[in-house]
Amino acid sequence: MKKKGYILVMTAIVAAALLTGCNDKKQDNQGNNTENAADASADVLDFDASEYVKLGDYKGLEVTYPSVLAVTDEEVQENIQYELEENTDYKEVTDRATETGDIVNIDYKGTIDGEEFEGGTDSGYELELGSGDFLEDFENSLTGKKAGETVTFKLTFPEEYDPGVAGKEAEFTVKINSISVAVTPEYNEEYVKSISDYETIEEYEASVKKQLQEESEDASKMEAEENALRLAIENAAVEGYPQKLYDFFYDDTVTGYKNYAEFMGIDYEEFLESYMSEDDIKEVTTDQVNEFLVASAILKAEGQEVGDSDYAKLAEEMAKENEYETLEEYEGDYGKTYVMTQIVRQKAIDILYDAAKLQEVPYDEYYADDELESDDMESEEESEMELEDEAESDSGDDVELNLGDDAELDLEDDAGVDMREDSELNPGDESSLIFDEN
Repeated sequence: MKKKGYILVMTAIVAAALLTGCNDKKQDNQGNNTENAADASADVLDFDASEYVKLGDYKGLEVTYPSVLAVTDEEVQENIQYELEENTDYKEVTDRATETGDIVNIDYKGTIDGEEFEGGTDSGYELELGSGDFLEDFENSLTGKKAGETVTFKLTFPEEYDPGVAGKEAEFTVKINSISVAVTPEYNEEYVKSISDYETIEEYEASVKKQLQEESEDASKMEAEENALRLAIENAAVEGYPQKLYDFFYDDTVTGYKNYAEFMGIDYEEFLESYMSEDDIKEVTTDQVNEFLVASAILKAEGQEVGDSDYAKLAEEMAKENEYETLEEYEGDYGKTYVMTQIVRQKAIDILYDAAKLQEVPYDEYYADDELESDDMESEEESEMELEDEAESDSGDDVELNLGDDAELDLEDDAGVDMREDSELNPGDESSLIFDEN
């Protein structure tokens, strides 16, 4: 019962939209404030949805959703461990030299044949010694040194590395600005009292379990809601769209993905090359437009279009849910047009959910097709890698295919400049070329 595909797409859209408003107001490429750019055109949402949408069945839809699994004690402990790590403090060390496990703040500059190379220089970088994030020779050269000390050393990049520096000798000058150690809180009743209103570990763990269970229940309900909306869209016929509405969603989507690329530490152009094409963005935009048109048509059919008083009340609730002090701050970050689109979407979902014929499906059965598809994709990727390896082994004279410890390196070289493990999942500075490949 494959259902997660649609939800994952919508999650990506929502995540991108949320990132659009994070920390700073929306800005264009010149840094100008544009959070209300769409609001400057009062007619962005001034259209009759019935001119573009012919609704199909949207009431009494047969909607499936996954059962809610009971939260396990293991999941509770995993959550607590995560919270402990989130509450880790960093204590500066001034009375000794660096040791494995220390976090050093460094400025470094690398040169090859006396010339600086791209990705070989950075400042204020936080590096945990012994983590393997950087090449072993680099990290070892900083061990046993004190804060304020400047170290100069040479290392040779591995042959299996970025083509621009592979096999070359580089000289690095590194200044150690500071040394710190991570101090993770001890899990005891004193810790529990400091972060919660509970007096004992038992009470705290019970509250964590309850919270996780509620989150699981909310996720199950959200799955049902999104399925109801998906079915309503599938049953509707959408022809055309208001251009200004499309432009709004397109600009909002692009801005969101640009912020996401920045969060990942890569340029937007690189993000498009690696993760999303322009055609993908247009497809995402069209999906959002069609979804909003159908949602708007449902509200009109039900006589529940959003007036000024409705907007004020619902927008206030939305601002609080997103932990904003005032509606003005929320609107300042996202813009009134975006807030209105989310209100319309949720009101339509509420109508669909309340009128749906809900059917609970066992969790494992519900996601069975997703697991099979995931396995198929992994098998396909493995087959492609094997073919690539065979092609490489046959492309030169007397080339020996190494399937030993370095085999993984051959498979990861095409991932790009950032040679950190799982770099595609971990946001960070994409500029450095001295990360360990293993």
